[in-house]
Amino acid sequence: MWTKIPILPYFRLVGPYLKQHKRDLVLLVLLLILSIGAQITIPWLLKTYFDSPSDASLQSLLLLIGLIMVLGTAYQLLVLVSDYIGEHVGWSAANRLRSRLMRHCLSQDISFFHRYNPGELLDRVDGAVNGLAEFFYKFVVRFTNNVVLLLVALGLLYTIHWSIGAVMTAFIGLAAVVYYRLRDYALPYWVRVGEMSSAFFGFIGEQLTNTEDTRSSGASGYAMGRLKTLLRNWFPLHMEAGYAFSVMWMQSMMLLGLSTILTFAVSAWLWHTGTVSAGTLYMLMLYAVMLVGPIDTIRIELGALQRASANIERIRQLFDIRPAIEEGAGEEVLQEGPLSAEFREVTFGYSPHEPVLHGIGLRLAAGQSLGIVGRTGSGKSSLARLLLRLYDPQQGSVLLDGTDIRRVKLTQLRQRVGIVTQDVQIFKGSVRDNLTFFNPAVPDDKIEAVLEDLGLASWYAELPEKLDTQLEAGGGGLSAGEAQLLAFARVFLKEPGLVILDEASSRLDPVTEEKLEQAVRKLLSGRTAIVIAHRLQTLRHVDRILVVEDGRIIEHDSQAALLENPDSRYSQLLRQSFRNSSR
Repeated sequence: MWTKIPILPYFRLVGPYLKQHKRDLVLLVLLLILSIGAQITIPWLLKTYFDSPSDASLQSLLLLIGLIMVLGTAYQLLVLVSDYIGEHVGWSAANRLRSRLMRHCLSQDISFFHRYNPGELLDRVDGAVNGLAEFFYKFVVRFTNNVVLLLVALGLLYTIHWSIGAVMTAFIGLAAVVYYRLRDYALPYWVRVGEMSSAFFGFIGEQLTNTEDTRSSGASGYAMGRLKTLLRNWFPLHMEAGYAFSVMWMQSMMLLGLSTILTFAVSAWLWHTGTVSAGTLYMLMLYAVMLVGPIDTIRIELGALQRASANIERIRQLFDIRPAIEEGAGEEVLQEGPLSAEFREVTFGYSPHEPVLHGIGLRLAAGQSLGIVGRTGSGKSSLARLLLRLYDPQQGSVLLDGTDIRRVKLTQLRQRVGIVTQDVQIFKGSVRDNLTFFNPAVPDDKIEAVLEDLGLASWYAELPEKLDTQLEAGGGGLSAGEAQLLAFARVFLKEPGLVILDEASSRLDPVTEEKLEQAVRKLLSGRTAIVIAHRLQTLRHVDRILVVEDGRIIEHDSQAALLENPDSRYSQLLRQSFRNSSR
């Protein structure tokens, strides 16, 4: 646990963003002072009214009543404006924290997203940060306001009579001890509620993403069973957290009852001894109630304190994670044009103790094309991921243009290396946004030329709003072929020096694949290319062939040389592929 009281952790997280609202914070402090002043002055004016002599003029009494009404209205307006400013500052700071947390998550390596599913990250980035926004204006602002009000009211009670001040001081001390001892009582329950919330939203996100697979496999009953299990586990945790908080509520009610008894007892004694007037007695009672109000509000806000502790802990856990892939120092810059690629004795595994690639040594000259073949799980796609630096090898190094890619900025590396996979991500946005990844600097005429080169001119002509046509998330309304062609267009627009096609045509029908072949040739022309093949027929235009089995290189030679050798592993795979397709 970071610390028992989350004020300092909160300001460590949000403080840099609150500094950007100095003017609002100064105004907020001024409004709080004025509202406290109005709240304190009203009982004194009422005391003056009740103690007015019987021969006081009607005009003076009406003036006093009018002043009380004006102050009461002003107090409500001050509270309204201060609440608005406090909420505005809290949400603005929290939104900047959310952006920072989002950037931090996006800077992580792929293993991070295997550990946290989208629903769980959404709950932390959105839900936990929202909790901190509420914490600012519900706890920090109101807590500060009530503490100051409590101290001022207590000081005024001492000026009326030391006995009532001493009694209320003792009561406040007792309440502080009780609340301090109970401040973390419900925290473990709220932490577990937050963890279960992340698990629940993670499950919901998973099911929404895989709806088609769940339905087609007849697993809807299983999914509903898991949902019910999560809800059955979540509900008792909420109940336990509520019960824990109700303990604080019961303690508060007991303390409020005690304060009422003490106030009436001391007030009755002061009235009986003639120490105070009727107006002073009424003012004393109002100040005593004014003390009870902040104490009860502080008790209520302790719930926000405990929830904020849980939210801060969950956000801190994300910030404490450091990416396994460290940003390159930018010492080297990849030049324009085709890039050579090299693996120097690379050993790699997603788990350090279970390597999937063993001592890979390979060099591909700039402008050459390489086809990689092998069974599923042989390590073909792992080679592509290493070139993009989604992972770093445990041993050896990966070089582009003779430069270790660990010395190149990730943004430049991924700009110079383009990849098309069989799974295409379509974002909710316009056709333009999907092709340029929301980069407004790419001119429309360049996008239209690329679409025409890819054979999408007729499809583009039918779009109602052309590049401004909106696409649904996940590619709703697009065929698999159209989505794949859009993925090729993205790579065209990047103009990379190295292109990786990772089984990019495996989802395409033969007609669409044939339509795409000419565009692929143009894309690969003048560039280094690596084609990971699902169907060996797609490799007929590559220069060299690499055969991988169990993470080791079995063959590597020019395609012509391997085809001339009937005993080569590539020739055997090709004959087997032809036999399978002829059945």
